[in-house]
Amino acid sequence: MELTQTDFDILNAIQSGRVGAGTPVNHFVDYCDNAIGGNPRPLIEAGYIKSDGDSVNGLTDKGLAACWSTF
Repeated sequence: MELTQTDFDILNAIQSGRVGAGTPVNHFVDYCDNAIGGNPRPLIEAGYIKSDGDSVNGLTDKGLAACWSTF
């Protein structure tokens, strides 16, 4: 999966704490659509974001590595 700038924005929102662990996925989708302009579900499916299916629970090692690769 090639990450877009929006994908990096979503990962950064989680890494920086703008979107906290336990945030319901549906609420996160609404937040991203309005504040960031993206959908985190593909990142969850690709293994960048930890999720129990109902909520966002932080970044995986893959997600953290992607965040650090932007600096």
